[in-house]
Amino acid sequence: MKIKFGTQLEDEIYGRLKMASAKERRPIGEIVQQALTDYLQKESANRGGKSGLARLLESDPMTISPEQFRQSMDADYWDQ
Repeated sequence: MKIKFGTQLEDEIYGRLKMASAKERRPIGEIVQQALTDYLQKESANRGGKSGLARLLESDPMTISPEQFRQSMDADYWDQ
């Protein structure tokens, strides 16, 4: 099922899109859909296919130097 949506493009981009459409004898919608599909597949591959919470939970843990750790352990927060 296809859904109709609207957007705005710069004049130059739309002109180039129309020229590509005529040259390739393909509808503009088909070209835009293929471009979006390619973009989304590339983005998914760059993230390893994971998104949302899974990506957040797999991120590198925060690292601190041994000196920073020692200072935080030595600090008496109750006296502040």
